[in-house]
Order: sequence, then structure tokens, then C-alpha cells
Amino acid sequence: MKNKFVWNVIIWKANGDENIRVFVQRPDFANIYPLIDCDMIEFHKGYHEDHGTFEMHCDEEAKLTSKAVNKRATKAWYAWQMKTGHMSLPGDTINGDVAILKKVKQPNENTEVSSAA
Repeated sequence: MKNKFVWNVIIWKANGDENIRVFVQRPDFANIYPLIDCDMIEFHKGYHEDHGTFEMHCDEEAKLTSKAVNKRATKAWYAWQMKTGHMSLPGDTINGDVAILKKVKQPNENTEVSSAA
């Protein structure tokens, strides 16, 4: 049987909350704009030791519209910079909500799960 995949869109809110939305097809920008409350998207890389390198969809105008600093996204962005040797302006931040897309294998409904009791 062919493996089926879905797309998890992980939203890191600037207030520290995390939400996950699931899409059966790769979401396009039109799907992501309302999730992070923006009209233009820019990409930044992030890194986490448990998840490796990933791409963050960020609000390109977040600083211009005075959105709050996203501490979690900024920390991941700095970690990626340290790992790769890239640099940013001192004190630079990622502001507003960000979306991270992750393709994951959909569970097979026909698979039996048993436990050793």
C-alpha cells in the first residue's frame, strides 16, 4: 500500500503559544497568510537539536507594523546562524507569528496497535 502523507503547519505565536493545522496537500501562501496574520511572507531558517534545520514562513512586515518579538523563532534563527556561520545585525529579531511546514506520514487506519500487558 502506498504511503500517504499530510502536511503539518506548526504555528509559533509571538505570545509563546503553538498551534498545529493539518493539510492533505502542501499549503500555499494563500493558506498560510491568515494563519500568521500577514500579507507578505519571507523565509528564515531555524535550527533545533531535536528537529534539525527547518524553514520558517514569517511576516515580512511584522517589524513595520510593530508586532511583538517571537522569542522562540528568534532563538531558532540564532541557533541556525551559529551552526552555519551566518550572521545578522546585532539584536535583530523575528517578529510576529511564524509557520513551519512539515510533511509527515499519515497513520494507516488498517494498522492494528497492540500492547504487551
